Amino acid sequence: MFSVIICSIDPVKFAQIRKHYQQLFRGEPYELIGIHDAKSLSEGYNRGLAQAKGEFIIFCHDDIEFVSPGDWLARLKNHLAKFDIVGLVGTTKLVHGMWIYAGPPYIFGQVVHSGGTPDWPEQYRLEIFSTPAAVVRDIQAMDGMFIAVHREVLEKVKFDEKTFDGFHCYDIDFTFSAYLAGFKLAVACDLPVIHRSKGSMNETWLNAMKKFFVKYNTRLARAKKRRFAVTLMAVETKEELLELMLPQHVAKGP
Repeated sequence: MFSVIICSIDPVKFAQIRKHYQQLFRGEPYELIGIHDAKSLSEGYNRGLAQAKGEFIIFCHDDIEFVSPGDWLARLKNHLAKFDIVGLVGTTKLVHGMWIYAGPPYIFGQVVHSGGTPDWPEQYRLEIFSTPAAVVRDIQAMDGMFIAVHREVLEKVKFDEKTFDGFHCYDIDFTFSAYLAGFKLAVACDLPVIHRSKGSMNETWLNAMKKFFVKYNTRLARAKKRRFAVTLMAVETKEELLELMLPQHVAKGP
């Protein structure tokens, strides 16, 4: 059974994500645990974990939507049969508290962000980092918008709520800690997702980064700083998203 843990202070968003998971699991048993007063994402996820009964635990944001719900569960189960932790975007070479700073050829996955802004008037903005196959192995760290984890991992690695007492770096810390502990991490490129959040690199974010470097400075890979760009595409419909995000080499599976 799956346990889905979501920290949310927005009743509307929580109702929407609850309905979405009903669609994703299609009648299969699961539980959804909502934490509505989290002091931090680390604290909220650890508190939700204490309540969870599932063999597999999903931690995710309240503002995501999987674009291909009909085959979502089968694909996720397939990946969890081979890996300990499955996420949606991440890196095989962690050099910074921001996974994307590793740059190509070390960053993988894809994600859609909402458009509808003066700079991006189209409905969706699709970011493709790299999608060479349905799943990419040897991942060191991942973004926390969605992470599926075997329970046995969480018996050895927890979210560090003492160090990361806000809403930044909890995900990189958790996934990198799991990687250092010897668990197998993977990015699934065949679970196309919309994430309706732009993030925020403010002073709180900078403070979390400083804590991350204190904790892991000697464990991070060294890399030359290079300017780079990822693939960005303007898309108007979900049908177009599926065409672009599930090409043959991804859709057919590993």
